[in-house]
Amino acid sequence: MSPRRIAPLLVCALLAACGDSGPKRAPAPKKPAAAPAAAGDGAAAAPAPKVDDWVYSSVGKRDPFRSFLADVSQAGPGLQTRCATPLGKYELDQLKLVAVITGLEDPVAMVEAPSGVGYAVRRGACLGKNGGTVAAVRSGEVVVTEFALRADGTRDRTQTVLRLPKEAALNLEEQLP
Repeated sequence: MSPRRIAPLLVCALLAACGDSGPKRAPAPKKPAAAPAAAGDGAAAAPAPKVDDWVYSSVGKRDPFRSFLADVSQAGPGLQTRCATPLGKYELDQLKLVAVITGLEDPVAMVEAPSGVGYAVRRGACLGKNGGTVAAVRSGEVVVTEFALRADGTRDRTQTVLRLPKEAALNLEEQLP
């Protein structure tokens, strides 16, 4: 046989071999229909909802595309959350108590910001990002009262005490007569 005759035969054999000769799968059996709930009614039972059906309900959920800051600003115009002073840029943990002068009618304390600048504060001065105010200036410490805004809209009152470092407090007591 010549190669010209063998080539078409090989092509036909390959095409016949490439056909789908695997076992055929039978279609999945259908589930039997649900029996009527009451035989006397004669009405067919309503088909059960598909498991694949999914419904979203936004009841009780906040809108994810709406800013929560808009809710805070609507809560009340009198609600002050920040100080307008330079000390309002820092958290209370970042501030360092450097000196306290007591024995005056209105005691004064010196607080150092992380930038190294010192500020004199008296009772009623505004400190911290949460709008805290100095409640008391005592010997060796300053008491700051803050009103933090909770997620549910209520205000939570906390008191933070800024103390002098141990070395400064010891030097202060040694100098007293």
